[in-house]
Amino acid sequence: MKHLVYHFRSMPALVLLFALLVLSTSCEQENYEPIYNAASGGGTLSTYKAYTLASTDGKNIYGRVVFYKYNTSVTLVEVGLYNTATGTSYSSSIFQGKLSAALTTSLKPLDTINGTTGAFSSNKYFTINEAGFYDKLSTYDANVKVMQGTTLVASGNIGVNATPVAQS
Repeated sequence: MKHLVYHFRSMPALVLLFALLVLSTSCEQENYEPIYNAASGGGTLSTYKAYTLASTDGKNIYGRVVFYKYNTSVTLVEVGLYNTATGTSYSSSIFQGKLSAALTTSLKPLDTINGTTGAFSSNKYFTINEAGFYDKLSTYDANVKVMQGTTLVASGNIGVNATPVAQS
């Protein structure tokens, strides 16, 4: 009789174990395929002006600076350079006037450029939070300079001083 009581005491544990086994095998998980398309217009910056950054030293560092209109109060700036040196940082800024005027007044410091990638170090875009900046870009009397320390390595006129090499 003692043996039979032992079986009845362990019966709830066996029933619970069996119920968990049935539940875990009977529920099928449905595999959903990921959706890769963005919402209409999502992730696309379609209004931009691109300017050339020409090499100014013997290292042949050159590329482009692109200004994107994000909205009426935000302009995104992207720089892409070729022939930059791995492990080197380059400063970049928008300066007043034409390059030939050699003015040293910095209007807007941009982000540091990573020599490994030739792009901004922190983010893909530098953000200019100034209402109307993009809309007035074609009237700016300015240029962009890229420096390695105190050496100018690439530069290009923007705004009224140059015609964009690409725009949309």
